[in-house]
Amino acid sequence: MKKRRYQRIVCLFIILVWLGGGFRQLNAAEAAGADYGVYIGNDDMKKICQKAADKTVVVIEGQNFSAGQIAKLKADGKKVYSYLNVGSVETYRSYYRRFEKYTLSQYENWWDEYWIDVSKKSWQKFIAGKVAGKLAQKGIDGFFVDNCDVYYHYKTKKTYQGLTAILQTLRKYDKDIIINGGDVFVSKLIKDKKTELIDGVNQECVFSRIEDYDRDRFKKQEKSEVKYFQSYLKKVKKSGLKIFLLEYTKDRKLKKKIADYCDRKEYGYYISESVKLY
Repeated sequence: MKKRRYQRIVCLFIILVWLGGGFRQLNAAEAAGADYGVYIGNDDMKKICQKAADKTVVVIEGQNFSAGQIAKLKADGKKVYSYLNVGSVETYRSYYRRFEKYTLSQYENWWDEYWIDVSKKSWQKFIAGKVAGKLAQKGIDGFFVDNCDVYYHYKTKKTYQGLTAILQTLRKYDKDIIINGGDVFVSKLIKDKKTELIDGVNQECVFSRIEDYDRDRFKKQEKSEVKYFQSYLKKVKKSGLKIFLLEYTKDRKLKKKIADYCDRKEYGYYISESVKLY
């Protein structure tokens, strides 16, 4: 009896150590992803600096910050990417009224945003020329290009050509170009052997999905979607492009799963507990 009791104690001790190790591994895994942070919903540079203290790559809304503020981030050893929305336009932008006539339809889950006709030369010139030009002058290291998914919603030759024209202009600034989402568009770039237009992709919701945008409620991604995105990212990596994941979850186990996967694949990643990316 004493021997069995001793064995049970030893087994219990081993289990506790294993669990403790698991928690330590989780923290280490989270730390491993700390080199990448996405804060496009945060307009407070002081808070960004605090949150990004241990990060080397950060994504911010560059239009809301000065060259001096961006220089401070870079002086802290950070690579700074600026958000650039090329495929849709928000109603709060100072230039919304100017380009409202080119809007196509409302953006699902975002009441203040509309898809835009990227084939319009004036939009291409403005967003890739004037807006991106000012961002480049502020000293950013790259563009975090959003909403190339307009090609998924409006899958036409002119939409594809409009997006590629924008990317060609952005290339002239000699900055990194990371496409956020846009898997259908990026897949066509790969097929057309035009990956020289971009440096990488940031894919949202590979393992997680947003259930309620207003209340920050999340669930695990559907298995079929996980399988699709894993296959897609494998193709992207094979094309020599960088890969980042942006996930939304408060689930500790799912965080560890994401961290382990990205560490194994050598992908950058950021896990947010808020859709707004504060």
